[in-house]
Amino acid sequence: MRTLWILGLVAACSREPTREPPPPSSSQTVAAPVAPVAPAAPVERAKVAVAGYKRELLAALTAAKRDGLPAAIEACATAAPSLAKAASVDGLTVGRATDKPRNPANAAVGWQAEALASFEAKVAAGAALEGASWTATGPDGTTRYAEPLVIGPPCVTCHGAELSPEVKAALAARYPDDRATGYAQGDLRGVAWAEVAPR
Repeated sequence: MRTLWILGLVAACSREPTREPPPPSSSQTVAAPVAPVAPAAPVERAKVAVAGYKRELLAALTAAKRDGLPAAIEACATAAPSLAKAASVDGLTVGRATDKPRNPANAAVGWQAEALASFEAKVAAGAALEGASWTATGPDGTTRYAEPLVIGPPCVTCHGAELSPEVKAALAARYPDDRATGYAQGDLRGVAWAEVAPR
């Protein structure tokens, strides 16, 4: 028995002691566990997509306008759909809509018409549209988001009440059923919108 006791004591003494790590000093940084990054919330994705779409469209039209107003009208006809298509990825769809379309494909219908009506009600009540947005959830869980499109200084050249003969001719050739004129700076033109499918 005494031999077993001595062997146990020798075995215990030959083990390395377990050491606790020292607590971090105030000058040391302890890394927190890395959590997986959650995808952006649907409304935030829509907001970012609409802002990018509006920015890119304005840049394309401004660049085309340097080549003359007919070039800007043509760019609006081709750039807007291609920019919307490029921004529409990964369950997200982007576009614009109005109740006075130049291109019939941009007529506000369904929830887009509801969003536009909500902005029209704000205007009628004397409220400012800057920073305004509209959000709803569709029956299938799709997030619907819209922001007002307001006529700015560059827009009145092709959407205003008084158009040059050159602009009138270009619009008549490209859009024979055009309804998108007669606006003044600051008028509500329509909505830029995005839909985000549920994941």
